[in-house]
Parts: sequence; C-alpha cells; structure tokens
Amino acid sequence: MATNAILSEEETMKATAKRTADPTPARRWQAVLDRDSSLDGTFVFGVSSTGIFCRPSCPAKRPRRENVKFFDHALQAEQAGYRACLRCRPKAVDGNPQSALVRAMCRYIEQHIDDRLTLSLLAKEFRLSPFHLQRTFKSVLGVSPKAFTSRTHADRCHRQGHLRHPIRQRR
Repeated sequence: MATNAILSEEETMKATAKRTADPTPARRWQAVLDRDSSLDGTFVFGVSSTGIFCRPSCPAKRPRRENVKFFDHALQAEQAGYRACLRCRPKAVDGNPQSALVRAMCRYIEQHIDDRLTLSLLAKEFRLSPFHLQRTFKSVLGVSPKAFTSRTHADRCHRQGHLRHPIRQRR
C-alpha cells in the first residue's frame, strides 16, 4: 500500500527545502508557458493585473509576460501584495494541494477506525461529494478510502496480537 505517500508535515517541509538550482527568468517563463510541474515548489509567479500568484503548473489562463514577476517563495509574493491562486494552491507545502486533504482524511480514518466509516460519512466530514472524495483519495494514495480503512484496521489488529500472521499485500 502506498500509505507512505502521505508524509508528515516535517518530512514534507524537508523535501521542499531541497530546491533546484535557481532557474533564470527566461527558464521560469518557459516553465510557466509549458505548465511544468517539475518546477512546482521552486518558485511562484505573480500576475500584476490580477494580484494573484501561482505555481508554474497552474491551469489558469497564461498571463502576458510584462505582467509577470517571479518569486522564490510564496511568502515573498504575499509580502509583495499578491494573494494565492485558488486553483493551484501555491502555498501547499509539498506542491500537491490535495495531499494535505488526503493526509487529514487518513488521520481521521486512523482515529475513528472502530467506527463504521462510510464514503458518505467521510464526504460529509470533509465537505466533499462522495465521488470527489473517492477520486481525490485514490489519485494521491493509489487506493480507495475503503482499502485504506481495511488495511489500517488489519495492521492495528496485527499489532495488538489479534492476528497470528501478517497481512500479505496483493500484487
């Protein structure tokens, strides 16, 4: 199972602290035009005509070059008077705005493992539709919330000695 895909906040901060070599403005602009997700987390760009800053892979309409200013960190863009884009969520720590949501879902499932958790209940708790919750969870972790719940429950039973043999993962 890919539960290790959800890192702790500390691990995520360490991962994003490893920045690549500072790209030139021309390389940054090309990354914006190409919507290059490999440079997410290395810089953000602010658009003066809208007052918004985004990550390079943002799906929003491309701005004019003369309206763009590049920043190394989201904090710098905020200090310059820009606000975060609501589409790409450039302030997300690990570059994936959905992983924080899925991390919260995982913690909720782990804390309420003895309750009868359904997709509808989780969706209500996180104010999402069941379909969107399922799709988001699976896109980040690679497994459904049900599979995660089952595996978490089985792991807990094994740790507590209720199971004699470890649970094998399907291949």
